[in-house]
Amino acid sequence: MRVVVTFLFLFSFCFSQLLKAEDSPWQLKETKGAIPVYTRKVEGSPIVEYKANVIVDAPIDKAIALFEDPKQIRRWYYQCVRSELVTDEGPDQKIIYLILHLPWPVAPRDFIFRRTRTKEADGTITYSLTALPDKLPLVKGMIRVNSIKSIWSFKSLPKDQTQIFFQQHTDPAGSIPPSVINQIAVQTPYNSLKNFRKLLTGKSS
Repeated sequence: MRVVVTFLFLFSFCFSQLLKAEDSPWQLKETKGAIPVYTRKVEGSPIVEYKANVIVDAPIDKAIALFEDPKQIRRWYYQCVRSELVTDEGPDQKIIYLILHLPWPVAPRDFIFRRTRTKEADGTITYSLTALPDKLPLVKGMIRVNSIKSIWSFKSLPKDQTQIFFQQHTDPAGSIPPSVINQIAVQTPYNSLKNFRKLLTGKSS
């Protein structure tokens, strides 16, 4: 009985902490090129969570094809200089490796994540990313990202348009001041979506 009570207490506590994080209000940080970027505080973390969205003039199949190609990620994801497929676990799951070069004097980061695809009833395609920091050996000169919570979604719109949504919270590890990370947190979604749109449609806005 004591074990059950302890479990229920821990479950209630963890659930309440999750609700606190989820209930934290989003704040609009900037809107450029029709890409609004929002951030919010996350309970227990000095690093903010961010989200952004954009509507592109391309059908969803074309947008998905670009997004799902691991080799193309380096061409649009902000500060990414290397992207490759590690393991193909089937049509809905891939393990991917990325290297990010951050501004000097910050050391480059690498991270491995599993990308899982689901399809909603309305046709929206969603991808969830979870970190797998122990999947590959550490690389000299790199700092391994240990935690990432990321969601991408693609929704088909009329007239061959697609709405793309990106939300992420991560801890880049190392000794980067939170203020620096939070500044990049605004730049990452904006530049990633801007680059993706330009690569997909040839349009910068």
